[in-house]
Amino acid sequence: MGREPIRRPIRARLRYARFLIRPRALSGTSLELPFAAGCIVALGIALVAEVLTPDAVVDVVALLPLLAAVWLLSTRWAVVVGVIAIVVFLTAVTLEVGNRLTLMLVGSVALITAVVAGMYATALASLLSCIRHLRPTVVTQATPSTLNGIDGFRHGIRSLTRRELEVARLGAEGFTTPEIAGRLHIGVRTVESHLSSAYSKLRISSRAELIRMATRLGIPWA
Repeated sequence: MGREPIRRPIRARLRYARFLIRPRALSGTSLELPFAAGCIVALGIALVAEVLTPDAVVDVVALLPLLAAVWLLSTRWAVVVGVIAIVVFLTAVTLEVGNRLTLMLVGSVALITAVVAGMYATALASLLSCIRHLRPTVVTQATPSTLNGIDGFRHGIRSLTRRELEVARLGAEGFTTPEIAGRLHIGVRTVESHLSSAYSKLRISSRAELIRMATRLGIPWA
């Protein structure tokens, strides 16, 4: 009964955290290249639309794929998309004589916004990465109450391999088994094997118990 007030906020934060788009979320994944290609295609479509509508400034829609790229992609691919976006804006300025001043202003604002967003994404991704690798140093109310339970729990965490700890942390954050496999570039069965081993060492038997010990696994928002 004493733990119930703690479990509910943990589950609530976990539920809402699933809808957050993490910075550099696609970096190093198999989806990064297709997504970058999609952003480049979207920039090309924006340029074509601008050329076909000389009386309207529609090139501003290029800001959307540009922002998506700088937030989700690695720095390398974000720069590639950014360079192509600059080429698109310069081409539009060259072709649209009547809207040249407006396009220059729109392009400048879009590029500055993208640069700021990219810097923020890089800093936030680095911060989250550092926090995620911190070991827990404080005892929480989720710790087993008996002396044997405490000793076994601590020993269980220390006995986890680096990969088992990574898998357990992602599982405690609410990622599904396929999502964990995709982020760590390993097979689904490998993830299941690591989770099974982690459950055994931590003396738990379900994902719900894993989520409840999220703080002890080094997840600060839990």
